[in-house]
Amino acid sequence: LSYGGTRIDRHGRALAHLHLPDGRWVQGEMLHAGLARVYSFADNRARVAEMLLLEREARQAERGIWQLPYYAVRNAEMGAKDDRLARDIDSFQLVEGRIRKAARVGKYMYLNFGSDYRTDFTISVAKRYWRKFDAAQMTPAKLQGKHVRVRGWLTKRNGPMIEATHPEQIELLP
Repeated sequence: LSYGGTRIDRHGRALAHLHLPDGRWVQGEMLHAGLARVYSFADNRARVAEMLLLEREARQAERGIWQLPYYAVRNAEMGAKDDRLARDIDSFQLVEGRIRKAARVGKYMYLNFGSDYRTDFTISVAKRYWRKFDAAQMTPAKLQGKHVRVRGWLTKRNGPMIEATHPEQIELLP
């Protein structure tokens, strides 16, 4: 096992990378084969860039889970208007789209993907995480207008929302 941050989470689970005696990295093998998605934590972000690359390659090749509609990347523009994201509330999702408006309001940074935050998809970032996002050049001014993919637990707060706790949850796309 190798660790890249917090070793044991609050549920008593080991947050480790598993290496076989021949040196193969099990998480990397699973991602490459399309048998897993990347799920990172704010306090354990080791090898995330590498894992995202392996996941993207498997997704583009439609290997494993990436053949199944359940694991398809959701379109942020398909917010509550047609109920597609609403069906995925309380599940871990990847959502992709263009940030239409980005601002810090009170104790949150909001990244809105539509004209109506009450129905459209939003990413929220609590103030306690702003320093990590600032260090990664992910400020409202830098993110507005960008095409991104976010991963996390989809909740309903006004419209569908993912709360990001660390920059690795948000991938900047071309």
